Amino acid sequence: MMHSKYALEASIMSTAGFAKYMVAKGTKELLQTRDFEEISVGEIARHCHISRNTFYYHFKDKYDVINWIFYSEITPIIGESQSMDSWAGDLLALCRYLQDNRTLYRKVLHIQGQNSFSECLMDFYVQLTQNLLRNAGGEQFLTPGQIRTISRFYAFGLTGVISNWAKNGMEGDPEPVVHMLKDLLSGEIFDKLIALQQGGNAKPQ
Repeated sequence: MMHSKYALEASIMSTAGFAKYMVAKGTKELLQTRDFEEISVGEIARHCHISRNTFYYHFKDKYDVINWIFYSEITPIIGESQSMDSWAGDLLALCRYLQDNRTLYRKVLHIQGQNSFSECLMDFYVQLTQNLLRNAGGEQFLTPGQIRTISRFYAFGLTGVISNWAKNGMEGDPEPVVHMLKDLLSGEIFDKLIALQQGGNAKPQ
């Protein structure tokens, strides 16, 4: 009986995930020929051969669909980056993925708000920068507040450069831009930041 229960739950989760995937796929198909602002929930539902109630069972609105696309497609590319070498390579892979899918992403990258493309990148790079600072020994000389501030500063820079590049047509090879960003977040810069703090007052208790 217990095994049957777990099998049923797995089946439900699998069905829900597939339904979200199909709605996202249908939305992307509509975006091949339409602007996002022109597409309604009703049109998405009709295109996917589902009812509006089914749509709202899985998504809050059409913006929620875009958020799901961002996280389901972008997170697997950059979600495991923890070292200086790996995050730069993953960022380059992300840029090339955006180029390969530019018809979709040029239409939706301007969407602002919680969980937008920029917010998705911002959340990730804040966490990444905090990890890089900690790996460089920053917790010995920087307060948690200083680590958060420095992390947000660098994350804003990274996100802004990539978002602007994407919104401006994703033209040209992104590799030089990624190399520039890697230099910006090099271990040497973090070492200097920590050395400056170490040379001043000790971390407040």
